[in-house]
Amino acid sequence: MLYAMPDPLPRSTDVQPILDWLLHRAVDLSQTGFGNVQLMSWAAGHLEIKAQQGFDETFLKFFERVRIQDGSACARALRNREAIVIEDITADEAFSPCRKVLSRAGLRAVQSTPIVSSSGALLGVMSTHFGAPHRPTKIELRELQHTAQIAANALIRIGASRYSIHERIKSSLMLMEQSREEMARADRLLLLSRGACAAATN
Repeated sequence: MLYAMPDPLPRSTDVQPILDWLLHRAVDLSQTGFGNVQLMSWAAGHLEIKAQQGFDETFLKFFERVRIQDGSACARALRNREAIVIEDITADEAFSPCRKVLSRAGLRAVQSTPIVSSSGALLGVMSTHFGAPHRPTKIELRELQHTAQIAANALIRIGASRYSIHERIKSSLMLMEQSREEMARADRLLLLSRGACAAATN
């Protein structure tokens, strides 16, 4: 499949135009009308929607803040640092807490791609949704990953331009430490949850 040439990445010193570009490129690649971009607040421990297309207030309220240990596709993409595809939400048990909201929106499938820079900085998650069971091709997933990386690099450049070298280093070290601690906390919560489930089935 041949994709149309994307709109060029906007030359901006603001974050929002970059997020809007990422969203529009993602829904175009996925050939859908539903998508969102979430940025991670490591200090608060959750993802927040910063750009979206196609969703109503019920959906946006439900996914307003997504914790790293949740069962949604975006939370899993964040934990695993890789794209997560839920081909059919009705067949994915871990997704069951989110199923009703997506079903009400007329959606049956979702893919979530982490927004990771060339240097490995994890900034958030980009998701696209589909009205029928669907699995993106490997080419589509690769294009989505590449697009997310372009946006991540731009976001980091914007952030870096606002600080001195000393402040950049300090901020980077703090971000790495916060993300490490939050990921470790999420892992502990998941282990406890799995242990409780195993005990309940015995």
